[in-house]
Parts: sequence; C-alpha cells; structure tokens
Amino acid sequence: MTADLRPPATVARRAAPSERAPERAEVVWQRALAVVGPASQSDRFLVALDLLRAAHHSPATMLHALTLGTSHLHAHPDDAVAREGVAVLQAAIAFLGVKPRAGEIPAAGR
Repeated sequence: MTADLRPPATVARRAAPSERAPERAEVVWQRALAVVGPASQSDRFLVALDLLRAAHHSPATMLHALTLGTSHLHAHPDDAVAREGVAVLQAAIAFLGVKPRAGEIPAAGR
C-alpha cells in the first residue's frame, strides 16, 4: 500500500455538489464570489442590481447570503476571494439601503 503524496486540497469556496438545488442565498453568495475583482469596484450600481436580482429582490436573502459568507470566513480566514465576496455583498446591501421587512429575519431573543 503506498502513501498518498498529493498536496492537501485547497479550501473550497463552493458547496459540494449535491442532488438538491442550491438555496437562493447560496446562489447569491456564489454570484458575489463571481463578481469579485476590478469590475465590482468600478460600477457598484450594476453589481448591487445583479445581486438584488439574484436574490429575487429579497432583503432577507441578501442578508442570509452575507451570513453564509461571513461564516465561511470564520472557518477559512485566509480566503481572500471570500473576503472580497463579503465586501461586495456588504457594499451592495449598504448601497441599496436594504432593510428587512417585519418578520423576514427573526430577532435574537424572541
């Protein structure tokens, strides 16, 4: 039996393939990762609009996608692309002034 001498796998930014369709927030998070780069800095309006459309115009979905990104960063703090993806989502949410409607996001302690 030979030892496996392959280098360790890189950190996965995307969920493992599965038989279920991705949740809408996962789609938004993946879209945020896809727009990372100089284009995301040049036209914030188009990036924000793209992410809002990916979220089906749901503020709660955008916030959930941001939570997915920040959770990933806690587990993988060296992931520079994920860090930029979180920044893109934060900028889009701030630019749009997204505020959840009553009842969309449960408040802590309720």
